[in-house]
Amino acid sequence: MIKNIFLDAGGVILDENKFEIFYEKTITEIIRRYNKNYSVENYRNDAEEAVYRYVPRLYDYILYKNIGDRENFSHSKELLKNNFKSELKNANIGFELMDGIENFLIEFSTQYRIGILGQYGNNFRDFLVDMRLLRYFAYTETQDNFSITKPDPRYFEAILDKCGCKAEESVMIGDRIDKDIIPAKATGMKTIRLMTGLHKNQKPRTPDEIPDLSVERLQDITMELYEKTFSNVSHNGVGEG
Repeated sequence: MIKNIFLDAGGVILDENKFEIFYEKTITEIIRRYNKNYSVENYRNDAEEAVYRYVPRLYDYILYKNIGDRENFSHSKELLKNNFKSELKNANIGFELMDGIENFLIEFSTQYRIGILGQYGNNFRDFLVDMRLLRYFAYTETQDNFSITKPDPRYFEAILDKCGCKAEESVMIGDRIDKDIIPAKATGMKTIRLMTGLHKNQKPRTPDEIPDLSVERLQDITMELYEKTFSNVSHNGVGEG
C-alpha cells in the first residue's frame, strides 16, 4: 500500500535550467584559461560523456578532465564557487519552480503524504514557504539535517526513518538513475524517473536500474497513470499513520 511520495529537489521541484546554463558558460570560461580552444560544444560533449559514465559530480569531472593539475583544479573549483555565489547575490540566477509542480502537489497531496528527498538545504525550504507550497508537504527534511547525502542509500533510509515512513509504502520521484533511482530501489522504494536536465539521456545499465515508470514531464504523472503503475495504491494513505 503506497502512502508516501518523495520528490527530488533539483529537476523535479526546481527547474535547474538556469543553473545549468550558468555552469556551462562559467566552466567553459575557466577552462579557456588553460586551453584557449575549449568551447561550449566541448563542454557539452564532456557533459554527455559524464552522464554516460555515471559520474557523480559532473562539474568536477569536466574541470579536472580539462585542467588535470590538482592545484589548478582546486583553484578553478573555488573560482567557480565564488562566481556562483556572486551570481546568486546579484539575483541573476535563483530558484525557479518546475513547470507543473504546483498542480502535482495540489492533486497528489490530497491522497498521499509528500516529502522532500534532495540535496538542497533550508534555503530551499524557505523558498517553498515563500511560494506557498510547503503546506502541501507532510515531510520537510532537507540536506542540512543530515551528514550523509546521495547517492548513499543510507541517506534515503535516514529520511524515511526520520519521517516514520516504510520504504515499501513510498515512491521516489527523481531525475537521475544514479542518484535517485538506484539508491531508492536499494532501500525498497518504488520509483518514477522524470527525464529532465543534463541527465535526461542517462540509460539503465542493467534491468534492476530501470525505474517503475519514466516520464518526460510532471504533467504526465496523472492519478490514472499512477494508479495503473502502482496497482496497490490506496487513496486512504493520508491520515493512516
